[in-house]
Amino acid sequence: MTTFANVVANDLEEIHMIAGDYKTFRYIIYDENSALVDLSTATCSVSIFKYGDPTNVFCVLPGTVIGIGIFTATFTSALSSNLSGVYQQQPKIVDYLGNIHIPSQGKIVIFPSA
Repeated sequence: MTTFANVVANDLEEIHMIAGDYKTFRYIIYDENSALVDLSTATCSVSIFKYGDPTNVFCVLPGTVIGIGIFTATFTSALSSNLSGVYQQQPKIVDYLGNIHIPSQGKIVIFPSA
């Protein structure tokens, strides 16, 4: 469960992919009372960076709100095509007041393509 109140490192499911794969990530966001967060006035995105180095962001994927508490972001084939190694995904939500919430993160393992 991804909540605004409790941040747990690497609590998202580890993703394995091959360079050049296309992947859509889906995030479900809850508040501290286990209720879905209304994201209708929020801006959502996902930062992708080399594992352990959040200062070196490879790309920021724009998020699309698809329902109350749910947003998606797509890691395109073009973005993943030349990558290999371990990366981190970190969803970010900016609420209507401008407050930034980073409720979760997880590993992405990318294997080189042949």
